[in-house]
Amino acid sequence: MKRIVLTAAFVALGSASAFAADLPSRTYAKAPAMAAPAYNWSGWYAGLNAGWVGGSGSVSNDASIVSTSSDPVNAEAMARGATNTAGTSSGFIGGGQFGYNYQFSHLFVAGFEADIQGLSGAHKQSSSVTPLRENRESDNIAPVVTNSTTTRDLSYLGTLRARVGVLVVPSFLLYATGGLAYGGVKSDTTIAQSVTNTKNPPPSTLTSGSFSGTRVGYVVGGGGEWMLSSNWSAKLEYLHYDLGSATYATGGLANDVGPTSLEGSGTAAVATSSKVRFNDNIVRVGVNYHFN
Repeated sequence: MKRIVLTAAFVALGSASAFAADLPSRTYAKAPAMAAPAYNWSGWYAGLNAGWVGGSGSVSNDASIVSTSSDPVNAEAMARGATNTAGTSSGFIGGGQFGYNYQFSHLFVAGFEADIQGLSGAHKQSSSVTPLRENRESDNIAPVVTNSTTTRDLSYLGTLRARVGVLVVPSFLLYATGGLAYGGVKSDTTIAQSVTNTKNPPPSTLTSGSFSGTRVGYVVGGGGEWMLSSNWSAKLEYLHYDLGSATYATGGLANDVGPTSLEGSGTAAVATSSKVRFNDNIVRVGVNYHFN
């Protein structure tokens, strides 16, 4: 009896093993590995930029006495009135750039960048009021009123700069930059002067002058650039450029004081000039396409 039971058990185990062997085997798919994004800064790029340009006053008007008449205070007041400094300027700048980067380690990137842009704004204006002297007939002060307007513009500005930076993280470059700056500059000055509060004032006078040319200087700055994808990046940048200064004559102002109620006789005259410095600050944003 025991022999029959054992035989039946072995038969059942064999049948179960055969049935299990006929079943399809279970396969396990391996989860794909998450690849870390790769940022390659090496290669050529090109893009666009736009921003603000401006700075402190860098326009000054000067006057030197040519003739004082018999009462020097007339010419002295005219010269003081025509001598002033303009205020700050502000405008828009925009253009394009291209350059090349070389990433020579996991931390450092070096290269060069060239850009060209146009500007608008950057006008400077000033005015002054200078007392002449006490008028003995009317017992009033006769002031010289001077209004001067100086327009200082760049038709274009270009730079050729080196860039050296460190990768704070693989996708963010913090860099310093500097090099050559050049631009087409121009400046116009108009000076109007009049004497008021007198019974018989001299006629108002008007003079003007201008300058234009191409200047070469320097530019320095820095910024940060974010790699948004393998081909696109965005940057925020500060630059200071200086193209030097120019001094140009703006004519003369003269008054024949004899026929007027001003004291003295003869002609009071001054020669005027303007000195303009073509330097400003730039804060701009930009976007680049990388061809790597």
